[in-house]
Amino acid sequence: MVFRRAGDDERAQLRDEDDDGLNIVSDDEDDEEANELFAAGQLCDVCQGEDGRVGLDPTCRGAYEDAGEPTLFGYNCLEQGLKSAYATLEGVAAVVEPFGEYTAHYYYRLDEMPAYQFVREDIEAISWLMLTIGDACARCGEQSHVAWLTPDFVDQLLPENRPVFRQLDGEIEHLCAACAATALAEAYRTLGLPMMTVELPRSAMGVLMPTGD
Repeated sequence: MVFRRAGDDERAQLRDEDDDGLNIVSDDEDDEEANELFAAGQLCDVCQGEDGRVGLDPTCRGAYEDAGEPTLFGYNCLEQGLKSAYATLEGVAAVVEPFGEYTAHYYYRLDEMPAYQFVREDIEAISWLMLTIGDACARCGEQSHVAWLTPDFVDQLLPENRPVFRQLDGEIEHLCAACAATALAEAYRTLGLPMMTVELPRSAMGVLMPTGD
């Protein structure tokens, strides 16, 4: 599923007025295709020597215009690219390990989760989880910035209007920014999907979630 803001379906029917004053309704699927940042068959932006497989969108679908340019990585350049991007991470985030056939990995700020129709139980659970981050990274000992959630901590069907997260009071690995980037690179490579679009956590607290149609 795709988590959407309440009312997005209505706003997706964009109306433009032509020279004769007639209303023209554009289909939101066409809009989405026109706005795709990355496409299968593109080469890695870094080396131009391999197929691009993971597109990093630091703007989070245009929400942060000054965040830098989207970059498409091949697997050989992916880990270093993610490490460089995550080195700027100032806040804390929950990151759900990507799984299945979900082709997007989107970031939802905690203060915006109600607008994306996450249920109250999930918002409260993630809010509590944020407070536990900041101790030593489980892999290298540096200060942690990320709570790493394996697929066991979510309902992998990503149901609508029901809790998605489960057992967040269990043993959850905390990672520094560099180790989180390494873990993500390995997860993306393991999935091996033809193309993925992923976002970068921001300074505000939030959760990075697999999503897709």
